[in-house]
Amino acid sequence: MQNKSPLRTIRPKISTIPREKTEASEQLELYKMVTKRQRILQEMQFMEQRLNLLKEQLGTLDKQIEDTEETIKKLRKSPPTFTQGPPQVKVQRVRKQKTSSAQNVPADNKESKSSSFQTFILEF
Repeated sequence: MQNKSPLRTIRPKISTIPREKTEASEQLELYKMVTKRQRILQEMQFMEQRLNLLKEQLGTLDKQIEDTEETIKKLRKSPPTFTQGPPQVKVQRVRKQKTSSAQNVPADNKESKSSSFQTFILEF
């Protein structure tokens, strides 16, 4: 059989024990309330500043949205215009220098022609 130790009562924490009503305890409670009030007021001021900043950002975004919508309407009415033409691609082929073994290969062989290219350069 197991011997169980008798259950002990849980002692309350010091902060949960009610204090005696003295001037010092009331001063402490007053200090706590005033401190909490100041913290809440500071938090409200911060929230107001943040709210104003968010409103400014919304206003800026609304203006940009309106401008973009106007631009889209104008572009629908007029045909598109290109400021520059499409990019021109210049292809330049560079051939390998012929070696003695490459000279022995017949010129009409298609594989030998395609394998004779070494570099492919694109210029825009």
